[in-house]
Amino acid sequence: MPLLSLGSRWKISWDVLIIIAIFASSLVIPYRLVSGEKQAGLLYWLVTFLFIVDVAVNFHTEVKDGLVILTDRREIARYYLSSWFWVDLISALPLIPLFGWVWGPQVSVLALVRLLKLVKVPKLFRALREFVELPPALLRLFVLFFWFSLIAHVMSLGWIAIGGGEIDRPFFDRYIRALYWCITTIATIGYGDYTPNHDSNLQIIYTIAVQVIGVGMFGYIVGNVATLVVNIDAARASFYTRMEEIRNYMRVKRIPISLQNRIKNYYHYLWETRQGITDVDFFSTLPHPLRTEIALFLNKAILEKVPLFKTADEIFLREVVEELEPVVFLPGDFIIRQGQYGDCMYFLNTGQVEVLVNGKRVAILSEGSFFGEMALIKSEKRSASVRALSYCDTYKLSRHSFERLRQKYPEFDRQISEISREREKSLEGEE
Repeated sequence: MPLLSLGSRWKISWDVLIIIAIFASSLVIPYRLVSGEKQAGLLYWLVTFLFIVDVAVNFHTEVKDGLVILTDRREIARYYLSSWFWVDLISALPLIPLFGWVWGPQVSVLALVRLLKLVKVPKLFRALREFVELPPALLRLFVLFFWFSLIAHVMSLGWIAIGGGEIDRPFFDRYIRALYWCITTIATIGYGDYTPNHDSNLQIIYTIAVQVIGVGMFGYIVGNVATLVVNIDAARASFYTRMEEIRNYMRVKRIPISLQNRIKNYYHYLWETRQGITDVDFFSTLPHPLRTEIALFLNKAILEKVPLFKTADEIFLREVVEELEPVVFLPGDFIIRQGQYGDCMYFLNTGQVEVLVNGKRVAILSEGSFFGEMALIKSEKRSASVRALSYCDTYKLSRHSFERLRQKYPEFDRQISEISREREKSLEGEE
């Protein structure tokens, strides 16, 4: 069996399946115990199979020990045997068939041993929080639902076990009414239609305990659900707060409406394409090696589109991505103006631009194109203007970086010179 990585799709899917199996067992086992139904049914054997396989899977999965990822199988086995192995093994054993011939009908109580697996649920949820791309608040809602459902379920069965409710009804009907009593009691909105027997101290004490626990649960839910719902999309909430600040600033400074609309369009474009997070924000706290790796990954598409970089080796590409600066242009923006002194060149990642000479369109460039290098090569004014026809994601290479790369890599210098000569000839022909 190959070694599973912690964040792999298969490991995440397996963890979700185990959580579902634990949840189902935690509902069914207490229900059958109180109702007197047979425990070792189809679900029992299915969960037994999953839990046994889970033991094998854990022996073949990477382990995170603090900040260290263990990938050696011996180290993984040693760590697992000293941590969760016995919990997983005991909860996986089919104890009812093994001891049924000794204990007889009382063996059903052994099914409760399977609930030992519940102690591993927080660990599984932490793994999902780390590796699954879900809003943290939404995952917290799932966790809250998981534990609240189990607590309400056990309390309802406890109410039945001490003789609460209408004892003459079928068991499932009694369970539904017990669950109704439990929810109304926990929510402190009891209607009085289901109450403890006034002659039973046990039922009265049990009701008091549920009420005390319910007050704490209800307070926790009320205090957290609103916050959780608001924070389900924290990035969007932060974006709207930021946009409100920008609108207030522009209103106070009396910026023209047309310019305000362009500024708002820019920020909305950042939200739609990057969820409002700029590359500067993301890279600012990363160490240099990680910045290089991430930049190489993010810029792989543009590097593959640009003819200059298709045959370049990885060392050259790593130096290039460290020098590229992301810049966004809106439709109608002039990226380059004719007559300006050039201090950078551009690589077009997405969008289209038009090349204008004396106000006349001479070319349209699309993804993978680069422009602006002629002024850097000749150290003179721009010979043409370049205007964005759509939203454009570009990367800017400064004069200093451009010259350093040309001097350090002669092949890059040669290609730049050849392409620039061909482009200059074509522009002169258009004129």
